[in-house]
Amino acid sequence: MERARTRTHVVAVAAASPGGAPLAEVHLEGPSIYTLTGELMAWAAHRLSTHADATPGVVSPTKAFGVDRLQRGCAEIGLTEAGQG
Repeated sequence: MERARTRTHVVAVAAASPGGAPLAEVHLEGPSIYTLTGELMAWAAHRLSTHADATPGVVSPTKAFGVDRLQRGCAEIGLTEAGQG
């Protein structure tokens, strides 16, 4: 029950070099980190087992599923830009 009340807040900052000026920043929020991890793994496993166009193996999530599909999958499990979900 406590886990259902806990939320995740992620801040991602991209820079051209370590300590360099930020190029972009995004804030995401969603379900508890434990729920989020389980849901993401289940989504990825289902996607890899049912869609021939996914790239299995040791690759990044964007390489495995594509950026748009990965964003839709994250949104389906409740991970959205902070303030928009």
